[in-house]
Amino acid sequence: MQRSLKIDMTRDKLVERCKQQAFNYLDRGDLKNSVAALVGNMNARPDCELPHYLATLCASLLTANDALGWRTLVEGLR
Repeated sequence: MQRSLKIDMTRDKLVERCKQQAFNYLDRGDLKNSVAALVGNMNARPDCELPHYLATLCASLLTANDALGWRTLVEGLR
């Protein structure tokens, strides 16, 4: 059912929902789930799929445990 909600939602609304979920995890100090949620949810729709270089950057920020860098990246997503 959740997948059908993503299909019915506009791209902009989905991006904002994904960003908010990522921030919610990040605010709880859970960088790993923040990255996983954003990447997984964005990649659920072809028109929102992250480019390979951006997915690689996400993984690098997670590996470096760079929560500030991650927050900056998420804020800049459009």
